[in-house]
Amino acid sequence: MGSARSNVVNRISRRRPASVYLLAVTAAGMFLATGGMSGGTCNVNLNPPGNNNGNNNGNSNTGGGPQITASDHVLGNANAPVTVVEYSDLQCPFCGRFARQEFATFKANYIDTGKVRFVYRHFPLTNIHPRAQPAAEASECASDQVDFYDYIDDVFSNSSDVNTLSDESLRNYAIALGASGATFDTCFGGNAKAARVQQDVNSGSALGVTSTPTFFVNARRIAGFQTAAQLGAAVDQELGG
Repeated sequence: MGSARSNVVNRISRRRPASVYLLAVTAAGMFLATGGMSGGTCNVNLNPPGNNNGNNNGNSNTGGGPQITASDHVLGNANAPVTVVEYSDLQCPFCGRFARQEFATFKANYIDTGKVRFVYRHFPLTNIHPRAQPAAEASECASDQVDFYDYIDDVFSNSSDVNTLSDESLRNYAIALGASGATFDTCFGGNAKAARVQQDVNSGSALGVTSTPTFFVNARRIAGFQTAAQLGAAVDQELGG
C-alpha cells in the first residue's frame, strides 16, 4: 500500500449425551482461543447471518456498493474503472496475512497499472480484538502527519502479538515515520479519531459486513482472505476480462 508497502513487506446448538456437551465446550474454547476465526476471516460472531465464512463464500452483489467519500484513504488512480474497498481490522491475522503476503502483488498488477483505486476502511472487531480500536484510531492520528498506508504497513508488519499494538508501540510507529510525538499524543490521547473510525464501521455494517477482511470489488462483496490472484480475478470480471 503505497510505495512503502513493498518495502515493509520485504523487511519484514432437548437433552444430549455428555459427549455432546463436551464437544460443545471444546468448540467454544477453540473459538475463543482463535479469536473468532473461521475460514479465512475474523468474525463478529461464530455464524454471522448471510456470511458462510470461507474464502469466496458469503459473497453477494450489494447493489450500489460502498460510496467513496472525501475522508477515505484512496490509493491509486481516482478515475480507475474498478474500486476495491477493504474492511479490515489491524489485529486480525487474516488481514495481516493479506497485507504482508498478497497486497504488494495485487498493487503492482492492478493499482499501479491504473485499473483499480483501493480504499482501506476500518472495521475493528472489538469483542474479540481489544487492541483493534486503539490501533485504528492511532492510524488516523498518524495520517494527519504521515502517509496512512505507510503507517498501517508498519502495524501489520509488526503485529506478531498484542504487545505490538500497545499504546507505546502505536506511538513509536508514527514517530519512526517522522511524526511529532507530541502532536500524535494530543490526537490519540484525546480519542480525536473515534468518530472517524466509527464512520467506517457504520458504512460497513450498512453494507452487511460482519467479518474481516471483507472486500468490495465495485458492488460485489467478498468475505474472507484473498490471494492476489483471487482478488485480481474478481477485478478482471469487473473489467470484462
